[in-house]
Amino acid sequence: MTLALLLTGCRIPSELFFSPVSTPPSQIIVPTATEIPPSPTPGEPTPTETPTPLPCAFVYADQSLPDETASLQEAVTTAGIGGVEAVAVAFGENCVDTLNNTVVRFTPMETDFYFTAVVPDREDRTALGNLAGRLLDVLEDFPPGVVPGPNPGYVTLVFQDGTGQTQLRVKLDAAQKARQNGLIGSMLLDMLTSLE
Repeated sequence: MTLALLLTGCRIPSELFFSPVSTPPSQIIVPTATEIPPSPTPGEPTPTETPTPLPCAFVYADQSLPDETASLQEAVTTAGIGGVEAVAVAFGENCVDTLNNTVVRFTPMETDFYFTAVVPDREDRTALGNLAGRLLDVLEDFPPGVVPGPNPGYVTLVFQDGTGQTQLRVKLDAAQKARQNGLIGSMLLDMLTSLE
């Protein structure tokens, strides 16, 4: 009741509740002549602003490498390894422009290698280990720098026979270290299996 009596004699400006159609004169700021930047004279380069980077969301992505795949397949064939399909794929990040959901660029972090081998018997661990060793030897010619990305990637070996398939996926540098330590046959295969 007391509040109602106090408010009865008060006049509250309507500007507090409704925005005025035009800005009141006291709120208009007119720059003085010294604050207005001079317009460039004809022939004078206009100052450029540093462009702001695009809003970028980074998303892990793979990118096919047809040239590297062809080179890898040729190297496998040249090494006399038959019945093996070789593929090289770059793994990295897509920069996705968040304003229009388009990929701006791809930055490779590593190249991953995939070998699918048709073998007589995927239970023959000695033969599989020897084949894995020969494929790792081929990969010595495809280090980071020769293939996209600064980091060593993964190698995936898929062995297929008439009854099914067996797959191994290990870090390439760890697999090559095992090979360089002189492991062959089933001992190499056991080491690669333990590195999965």
